[in-house]
Amino acid sequence: MSTIEEKKIVLSENAARIIKTYEKKGAYLKEISDDKATLEFLNEKESAGEPMPDYSNYTDYTEWKETVQKEVDRAETTLENLEIRMIEVEAYQYYIDNYTDIAE
Repeated sequence: MSTIEEKKIVLSENAARIIKTYEKKGAYLKEISDDKATLEFLNEKESAGEPMPDYSNYTDYTEWKETVQKEVDRAETTLENLEIRMIEVEAYQYYIDNYTDIAE
């Protein structure tokens, strides 16, 4: 069984990892913004009846848009999870700051 201090150390280390990941939030937001702009661009090209570009790895606009939308969904889910993880950090910090075990 771990001592209270050992538990606090583990929680502190875990909190630090979560915070470091959370600091990348801006990159996720930029990725989402870029991907949404790509979706808009693809919709415009498809609506205009333009053929698929030669450089594309996709067979049609639908496949390409589905792939980009999956990337948006993944990034948004990551952001939601990061918010939950930051709530966990607050709980960890409360435990670290306040928990003592007199019987130990």
